[in-house]
Amino acid sequence: MIKKLKLLAEKFSEAWTACMLCMVQGDLTVISLNHAITASKTGLIAGIAVVIASYYQRINNKYGLIWATGILTAIADLSVHSSHFGPDWAEAVVTGIGAGLLAWVLSRKDK
Repeated sequence: MIKKLKLLAEKFSEAWTACMLCMVQGDLTVISLNHAITASKTGLIAGIAVVIASYYQRINNKYGLIWATGILTAIADLSVHSSHFGPDWAEAVVTGIGAGLLAWVLSRKDK
């Protein structure tokens, strides 16, 4: 149980960070409480989805969880809010890529 809660916290923070940065398009001076709340929704949905996916044996490994983080963050972002740039799916894809890259970078600390 503790291991799954740690995974939830880790994936929440990766998705939250990616969503927050994409919503403000990298301009940290315009961050608002509404941005943080929206990013929290995305992070929570993505985190819970990754924890659920981690029960599937083929995903419950380092690279499977990285892929799941990116894909499920994109889906969560698309379901939580509309895009702040381009077509509706564009920001969600960028957010998913960002979360996946962040998950990959942070997974390298385990070496």
